[in-house]
Amino acid sequence: MRKNKLTAILLCLSLAGIANAQEKSPQVIKSEPQLEDIYNVLEAMNTHIFRFDLKEFLNKTYSVNVYVDEYEKGKSPKQAHSVRLGNNIQSLNVVPEEHRQAFREIKHIPEGKNEWEEIKELAVYLRKSNDSTSVCTINVPGAMRGGVPLKLRPVEKYHSYVYYPRPFKFQTIKEGEEEHFKIPLILYGSAWLDEKYNIIRFCGEKEIDPEMKAEILKDIPHYYIIGIEFKSDKKE
Repeated sequence: MRKNKLTAILLCLSLAGIANAQEKSPQVIKSEPQLEDIYNVLEAMNTHIFRFDLKEFLNKTYSVNVYVDEYEKGKSPKQAHSVRLGNNIQSLNVVPEEHRQAFREIKHIPEGKNEWEEIKELAVYLRKSNDSTSVCTINVPGAMRGGVPLKLRPVEKYHSYVYYPRPFKFQTIKEGEEEHFKIPLILYGSAWLDEKYNIIRFCGEKEIDPEMKAEILKDIPHYYIIGIEFKSDKKE
């Protein structure tokens, strides 16, 4: 009898050990996609997203434009596009009186106040629309959205259109330039052919200096610079 009980106990312990070992064996665990994964997928689809905080420029009223300048080896730089965003601080005084109450409600302007902050952030989206054209979308959250086409150039000896963005380093506005200044935000440039190894490259600085002295600029045959321009409102 004791022998049977002992056998049963040993069998139970053995089964428990096997179950415990099975529980501890490594296995793949499904997890939710992370924000990094979303960015990677978008970039694989030739879509790039940038967002900029502009609240520090709300210390005064500026007329704000987004500019797109085009650079190509052997040619003079030229302005490809200029997108007027309007004033960063808006006033009900320029709104027809019959529409002012509606604006007050839409913009959440408290009674007794006539101004609201219109341009606090800026988003820029770059995406390929076809083989030879990208679209630069300018988005001011809660205010406006628009897009402009960017004509691309094929890599030398190839029929491929390969473009990548690089952000600019930021620096403070120089004293005396507060009334009118430009800030470059993004470089969007073409890859180039490395003739020595017969491969397509786009390598160099991860950020571009505002003085445009980055070594990578010597190799990029064609690129756009997307930036923002502030002009002090003379009516202040």
